Amino acid sequence: MKRFKGFTLSELLIAIGVLGILCALILPMIAGTTPNQNKLMMKKAYNIFTNVTKELINDSEHYPVYYGICPDNNTDGYLGFDCGTSNSKLPYLFSAQLTLAKGRIPDENTLKTNSDYSKSGTANCLGTGSSCFVFETNDGIVWVFPKDTFTKGSYTDSILIGVDVNGDRDPNCYQGSNTTECKDKDDNFDQFRIELFADGTVKINSQDEWAKDAIQANSSLK
Repeated sequence: MKRFKGFTLSELLIAIGVLGILCALILPMIAGTTPNQNKLMMKKAYNIFTNVTKELINDSEHYPVYYGICPDNNTDGYLGFDCGTSNSKLPYLFSAQLTLAKGRIPDENTLKTNSDYSKSGTANCLGTGSSCFVFETNDGIVWVFPKDTFTKGSYTDSILIGVDVNGDRDPNCYQGSNTTECKDKDDNFDQFRIELFADGTVKINSQDEWAKDAIQANSSLK
């Protein structure tokens, strides 16, 4: 009967040692090439926002052309997104274009009082205002629209929209936050703010440098 020779203990220890060395060399290389998931989701959220707001502001049923007549009250002098007697109009129309985690957002009037979508307090509003509308899409992105309104007919007026790319998961920090747990995050953020102007211009908030870098075509996603 033919006998098969097994490994000795010393041979196994040597093999394990070699594997350990290989792992120590390879894992940092793999980690260095793994995309930063928060930056990937940030780019996705920014693209969604710019595309949806572009469609909305070009929809004459809801928003007039530059200095046109506002369909809400039939008064001229309005400029795009500043048309609206209700400060829930924009988040309502925006959310209606997306698939929400809790189903479709309530009608515009219900949105004002529904506690699932309307939250008060600066902490909940990601620095966009003292009170806001909050809703989550099925990809885990949380959108925060302030209850602030635009100044009628102003090209320079803007509001901040907050975005949390991974919902309740840590670190729940945006760049420039004054909270202790967020001051030393470097570029490890999962929240950012978008500045939206009444004429439809979209920019990353000036404080969110990591997000401004991430949306560049040649940006590193590490």
